[in-house]
Amino acid sequence: PLWLVPPLFCLWINTHGSWSIGLIVFAIIIASGMIEGSWGKITAVRWPPAHLRKLLITFLASVAVLFVNPYGYRLVSYPFDMAFHQKLNISHVAEWVSVNFHDVRGKVALILIIALLLGALLKGRQWKLHELGLVLFGLYCGLTYIRFLMLAGILAAPLLSKFIDSVPPYRREIDKPVLNAAIILSVLAFMACGSPSVSELQKSIGESYPTRVLPFLRSHPPDGPTLNFYLWGGYLGWEDRSFKCFIDSRVDIFEYAGVLKDYLDLLGLKKPEAILSKYRIRYVLFPLDEPLTFVLTRDPDWKLIYKDKVCVMFKREEGMGSAGN
Repeated sequence: PLWLVPPLFCLWINTHGSWSIGLIVFAIIIASGMIEGSWGKITAVRWPPAHLRKLLITFLASVAVLFVNPYGYRLVSYPFDMAFHQKLNISHVAEWVSVNFHDVRGKVALILIIALLLGALLKGRQWKLHELGLVLFGLYCGLTYIRFLMLAGILAAPLLSKFIDSVPPYRREIDKPVLNAAIILSVLAFMACGSPSVSELQKSIGESYPTRVLPFLRSHPPDGPTLNFYLWGGYLGWEDRSFKCFIDSRVDIFEYAGVLKDYLDLLGLKKPEAILSKYRIRYVLFPLDEPLTFVLTRDPDWKLIYKDKVCVMFKREEGMGSAGN
């Protein structure tokens, strides 16, 4: 029932920013039914006037309820702000990079594209215009930004299922419940055995995050601004509520304030002393293999106060360098 769609968008905008994708999908379906014709294997059938009217009313109602949120128009405009103004966020955060066909996700995406091409070539069925629009939209999003590969799979799944409709239909008389149950139990057992234990998860976290430095931070709390590694900000803030992060994964906040640009400049060693002085940084908690770590290790103004297999921590004494003035 179409009346369920506006409440869905009201819930959607209050829980996740991908609501705008839902509107685009809805618009593709409506627009494809406003055209009629046939172009090779592509066909379009016009919506009956009554159906089109209901769809347009539902679409407009879905747009209207987007403003039912604690932030009003600002939350509605946020996806556009991110797309057009948060350039550093889009260009530097890993989930916004394009697909790399040399890794596992890229190979799965390539298999999806090949399956669609083979289905179009080997099957004699017609493509409906909205199917083509949704698949092209999903592939564009998924290949351009890796975080949308899931969306590409969702939009392509209905079409792929039609390409494999040659699978024989289900026949109850030849079903084997005992064998089916055994297979299901075997899969569940495999999943249970393959699930990592708590100790294994903690070990994995310890290989990438500064777990060992936490006791040191609690016993020697920083008494000045601390520059932390970007990927560690959320972890440190969660594990030690008294630790004041310089930056974490809420990238938009830091881009608005100019902090993200300064942080990226620090990573690239663009006037690091000036930036450290600008924020009066007294401590630096960074990975071992970062260029900034290499520089501070050889800077007499900075003293190494902690080191383990994952991170190092430096301290600048009062009165040393311009940051202490």
